[in-house]
Amino acid sequence: MRFVPALLFSIIAVALAGCGDDAPSDKAMRDAFLDKRQAFETLRTELCRLRYDLTISRDPAWTQPQIPAADEKHYLAEMDAIGAHGIKYLRGCQLWIEMWSSGVDQNANYKKYRYGPPLFRIIVVKEPPPKDLNTYLDTRVRIASFEKNIDGDWWIELDHWR
Repeated sequence: MRFVPALLFSIIAVALAGCGDDAPSDKAMRDAFLDKRQAFETLRTELCRLRYDLTISRDPAWTQPQIPAADEKHYLAEMDAIGAHGIKYLRGCQLWIEMWSSGVDQNANYKKYRYGPPLFRIIVVKEPPPKDLNTYLDTRVRIASFEKNIDGDWWIELDHWR
């Protein structure tokens, strides 16, 4: 009977070892965006019709402002289709789709897609040299945002807080 607990422990250990906390690479995010572009564009089109700002978070689950349950369920399904953790929409068709986060409060990092024109508060990483935004996840800078263009007004954005 000792075999069953040992087997169960081994399965749990392997499963937990597969749960990485590493940020997705820019290439992985770009490829995912291109593979699921229609889902991203559909979400953008729907949100850009709104006449109010909207934030939807999966963990913890909440929306601001509160919206009808059917609408929330619809947006959560759209988030599932692209693997998003959260969405922030601002009137004027500014959209952030959070894909990864690490840490909390003043020691947090976020990697997301952004739709909208370039923002002046963000450091645009231009090529060459081709650099993955994850290289900025160290302690050289205290607070900074970096972005890299995917196509048109779609960007990969990294917010780094230390």
